[in-house]
Amino acid sequence: MAKKMKAWIKTIRQLFSYEELTRLARKVGFIQRQRSLTAEAFLTLCAWGDGSLACQSLQRLCADLALWHDCSLSNEGLNQRFTPRAVAFLKEVFFTLLMHQRPALSSITETYRACFTRLRILDSTSFLLPTDYGEDYQGSVSSGAKIQFEYELLSGTCLQLCVQQANDSDARFAYHTQHTILPNDLCIRDLGFFSLATLAEIDARGAYYITRLRSDIKVYIKQDGEWHEWDWESIGNRLGEGEAVEVEHVYIGHQRLYVPRLIFRRLTAEEWEKRLAYVRKKEKKKGKALSRQTLEQKKYHILLTNLPQESFDAQQVYELYSLRWQVELLFKGWKSLFDLDRVKKMKKERFECHLYGTLIAILVTQTLLFQARRYWHQREGIEISEWKALNILQSYWHRFLLHPQAMETALPSLLSLLRKHARKDRRKGEETVSDLLKKLGIW
Repeated sequence: MAKKMKAWIKTIRQLFSYEELTRLARKVGFIQRQRSLTAEAFLTLCAWGDGSLACQSLQRLCADLALWHDCSLSNEGLNQRFTPRAVAFLKEVFFTLLMHQRPALSSITETYRACFTRLRILDSTSFLLPTDYGEDYQGSVSSGAKIQFEYELLSGTCLQLCVQQANDSDARFAYHTQHTILPNDLCIRDLGFFSLATLAEIDARGAYYITRLRSDIKVYIKQDGEWHEWDWESIGNRLGEGEAVEVEHVYIGHQRLYVPRLIFRRLTAEEWEKRLAYVRKKEKKKGKALSRQTLEQKKYHILLTNLPQESFDAQQVYELYSLRWQVELLFKGWKSLFDLDRVKKMKKERFECHLYGTLIAILVTQTLLFQARRYWHQREGIEISEWKALNILQSYWHRFLLHPQAMETALPSLLSLLRKHARKDRRKGEETVSDLLKKLGIW
């Protein structure tokens, strides 16, 4: 594993070299002749600056350039450098980095258990933007951006990353990326990505899915050649808190899509209290109350899956689905530690430089995080906290980029730092991700 981390660092060092960055900048027309602001200095400012590009003043950014790269620019001179070509340059760097990440980590990915090739988690995160971005970044209420992100849970490989308008459909994105699904992949999806066509395609590709059932989708059971609508209310009323029942061979929606298993569980009082608070918050934000039937159905957790019952019982399916929350921890780090969503009023191109510069920083640090996590788990059984590790790496990693020759020699000290200060806290009675993966026979 240490060799793979060194190989990844070598890839980064080559990609972020002065020569390679200059080549990419010339390719998109960001640099056409010799200037005081080099491609290397601009990338450092956008991806590794001391504070968010979208929060700091131009004066502070110019001071950083002078300190790090001996580059003297006026405030307006720097402001004029934020152009569509500058955005194109950062996009080129990001997608080149992404292209190198996948083969670098593909050898790390193993076959988990007997039936999975990859554990794919897809989710999105969105944030508000200044109102004058409206045409390019439309939202349901105000201007906003959305990032679609899918990754492989154990290796950390980024499978999909796409910047969209805030009001773009999650389900449509999932449908248009289904060609990337391979046999024996396990796709874990939230409600926003629910689509009958996508579920049918995942199954047709020989892959597996776990998804929640949308409240407006009807469920049918076929008995003696006749269709009967599944009466979830009467079944739910007979269940006690935390109890579950499984229904096999159901059909959903007007298309009567066949689903092998439906798992129906009543929430505990504590779980319902948390969900109700979340629902009320969303209702207040949207200014629209849910119907009684929809609110009643939210007292239950309804999962659909095509996983074989002989391999995973109902409880194990719920435990697998709970792994989806790991992506929420990553999103929290993106916003709290990398200031992805902190955007003051500025020209659109400067925001987009902030966006893609931050995504570059996230991809670099997150990739190292996952490799370090597997390194310490395999070596000493230590579990590394995503939040703590990102917090350390966010402040530590940009020093490597300013001094790339020190990357490999500093790796042992960085790993030791993570081992000492980024261990995941264990709460009494709660299972960690590693506990679940071990129990399910995946790790």
